[in-house]
Amino acid sequence: MREHLSPGVVFGLRFFACLLLFSAAFWAFSLHEHLGAVQRAIASLSVGVQRLTGGQARVEDDNIIVRTMVMNVNHECTGVFVCVLLVSFILAYPASWSARALGLGIGIPLLLAVNVLRLATLARIVEFYPEAFFYLHEYVWQGIFTVFVLVGAIAWAEKSR
Repeated sequence: MREHLSPGVVFGLRFFACLLLFSAAFWAFSLHEHLGAVQRAIASLSVGVQRLTGGQARVEDDNIIVRTMVMNVNHECTGVFVCVLLVSFILAYPASWSARALGLGIGIPLLLAVNVLRLATLARIVEFYPEAFFYLHEYVWQGIFTVFVLVGAIAWAEKSR
């Protein structure tokens, strides 16, 4: 049957299977309950970057505190889900294992750095426009992250040919 499927369909099925597998593992092993150290590190790094721009945020555990607002860095804020998208794409794409290793070795740290920048930016903007937090967090940065993963994945795929 596989010989009747186009390469695009095969890739799509492999990508979906990877996403499904990672999602099942995330749920089965309750991975969200084991990300506390990552959450605290991301909160600390984000506050550090925010302070480089003159910000006044502070960190307590996995919370970024900006004036009276508390930004909790929970498991959803770690960037783990965008990393799962990228990893699934790279594993599903027909490339050599060395190309995949290079893509993962560059892509994951880059996504994590963008995530720290995302939180630092949100913390800085909240100092001036706290009412903009929800919109920027839920829509603007989600869109930026999605585009970043998509462009990165496509750029990697073109380089790995």
